[in-house]
Amino acid sequence: MPELPDVERFKRLLSANALRKTIERVEVSDARILGKLSARTFASRLRGAKLVAALRHGKHLMARIDRGGWLTLHFGLTGALCFVRSRAEAPPFTRVRLDFAGGGSLAYTNKRMIGRVGLAADAADFIVQERLGPDALDPLFDFAAFRAAVREVKRDVKSVLMDQAVIAGIGNIYSDEILYQARINPAERIERLAPGELKRLFRTMRAVLGKEGGLLLPQRRKGGRCPRCGAPLRAFKLGGRTSYCCRRCQGC
Repeated sequence: MPELPDVERFKRLLSANALRKTIERVEVSDARILGKLSARTFASRLRGAKLVAALRHGKHLMARIDRGGWLTLHFGLTGALCFVRSRAEAPPFTRVRLDFAGGGSLAYTNKRMIGRVGLAADAADFIVQERLGPDALDPLFDFAAFRAAVREVKRDVKSVLMDQAVIAGIGNIYSDEILYQARINPAERIERLAPGELKRLFRTMRAVLGKEGGLLLPQRRKGGRCPRCGAPLRAFKLGGRTSYCCRRCQGC
């Protein structure tokens, strides 16, 4: 599932390849990805327009349209964004494709159709409507803001990290990575964390999300072992999601 670091890469791809180019053609191969928005309305708003700025908030990517409004992209479980040199190179499961004057296309793919593409009048209003908390990497979201956001929450720490209304951008995979590197049990109640643990959690969250790759990521599988001590990882259900952790390093 694309999470904040993945969507940040999509943002950079869009910024490098699609901004300030005239959209010559809009192809919607499966209108279900647009929800209640009709393919005709969607295409008419974008055809002949340009995308002039890109914004990411949590797992959502938005691009400002020069005529007004924003293109919105959410990637769900299997969504992705890619740039291809010709229409013929569009990858499988392309649901929306923007073809640019002069060549090149931006393709939104989504195998399982859990995700959506749409239009919004205002980015800030869209974030409110989606009930998103502060972006996990927002420079204004410092430790004081993080502590305030989780102060009244009484749940296991993993579910708090994954709650998009509390902090936007973290899903199942990166919550495991953050907690592993912070040496915190995913099932530990967040209100029981000591002040030093909470600060370590925040600092680790920012560090993990701000760089590519991770220690636990390659081992999140059956038979995976702890990158630190070599012990077999424990896999268990927490809030309906499979969590991975090390019994020795995290006490889980």
